[in-house]
Amino acid sequence: MQGVWQSAVISAAFDVQAHEADDQIPAGPSVIVDPPDGKLPYLPEAAKQAKLNWDQRDRDPVGYCHPHGVPRQLVPPFPLEVVQDGDYFAILSETEHSVRVIPLNGRPHRKNYWAWMGDSRGHWERDTLVVDVSGLNGKTWLDQAGNFVDENEKVVERFTMTGPDRILYEATVSDPTVYSRPWTMRIPLARRPKNTELIEYDCVEGERDVVHHQNLQRQRAK
Repeated sequence: MQGVWQSAVISAAFDVQAHEADDQIPAGPSVIVDPPDGKLPYLPEAAKQAKLNWDQRDRDPVGYCHPHGVPRQLVPPFPLEVVQDGDYFAILSETEHSVRVIPLNGRPHRKNYWAWMGDSRGHWERDTLVVDVSGLNGKTWLDQAGNFVDENEKVVERFTMTGPDRILYEATVSDPTVYSRPWTMRIPLARRPKNTELIEYDCVEGERDVVHHQNLQRQRAK
């Protein structure tokens, strides 16, 4: 799996659920494969919070230079580099230059540890890398639409090569204080050309990209 990869479903960065096109937002299908209806199984109060997040999309943590979290790290339309050996699997993100170093040697999770990208431990099940992620700080969103998780989030990721230039990525998210049941998303990752390199991504804290800025301006104009 070593090399540079990128999500093949760009629309999921804007909303992991099915959505229509809007200003600066391309239409796209849901990447949620379970539940079968493709919708996030929010608890009632969490659904209200998701609606509030949508109305205040300029509050997206990524717009303030925070790491994407898991599983959002695999969703943006920016390259990711995988570096691996027998003991570690590392994912380097061009955005925010975040790094996940995933031990494969069976060591236990850290105790009393919480972070934007959590604490990951991996193992191989035949040709699939399975990664268990805990210790997530609950401050991340899943996309620009405001779909979210909290500090009780846990994730099981699966990376499976389906061809020399394709990885099938699946993430099952459990968060009993936000969702009524675990749910699973699935996206393909496409290999970038061999000469692709990660380049500098300068993020200024408090800055807003074009989408967030326009949303904020529309809200103020109402």
